[in-house]
Amino acid sequence: MDMRLCLKYSLEEEGCFLSHLDLMRLMERAFRRANLPLAFSEGFNPHPRVSFASALAVGVTSEGEYLDVQLRENIPIQEVQKRLNMALPSGIKILESIAITKRKDSLMALINMARYRVAISLVELVSQKEVDFIISRVISQTSYCVFRRSKRGERQVDIRPGLFRLEGTVKDDKLYLEMDVQAGSQGNVKPTEVVKMQRELSPAILGDNLNIHRLGLYILNNNEIKNPLEIS
Repeated sequence: MDMRLCLKYSLEEEGCFLSHLDLMRLMERAFRRANLPLAFSEGFNPHPRVSFASALAVGVTSEGEYLDVQLRENIPIQEVQKRLNMALPSGIKILESIAITKRKDSLMALINMARYRVAISLVELVSQKEVDFIISRVISQTSYCVFRRSKRGERQVDIRPGLFRLEGTVKDDKLYLEMDVQAGSQGNVKPTEVVKMQRELSPAILGDNLNIHRLGLYILNNNEIKNPLEIS
């Protein structure tokens, strides 16, 4: 009997420079090494029924990535997690697993928000009061346009509607920004774009060193925020 699982995993520094394609291949090999019977699609070119929530930019670490997987046999969930973690390389770890019993839609179709923490070096010391003022200036902007390149050429995108929350704290000569931004099939706001927006409003204080960490992926609906495990 087939079983569908939603897995939450982390991507640490040792694994954060994998491309999304490399990560997909690595996960598929890990399932095979763990002797877990992957289900495959039908047709001329069958592929394993493993689907990811959202691609993570190269160089970004995370503690809240998700994937769905379908297995051909019913195996205890904790056994699946244990086998996978033994098969995965250092830098990638399965944190939680749950059987999908309610959800019909794919993760990619549901995820619409990402939460990031960005550490930015400071070239001069600032107070928390000054940081709060700068962030209030960012939030007060009604629009902020960036240029993005695609196969169809360059286009202008207003990212301000996709910036849902922005907070900042100063610690150890760094500015730590925490932000909730739009993600998913309806559009994405990159944390680097929010930093660019902040930099233009406070050009003197921000250095060039960035460390970006994704705290999680979520479903935002009517001001209610849930993670994929909660709705599966």
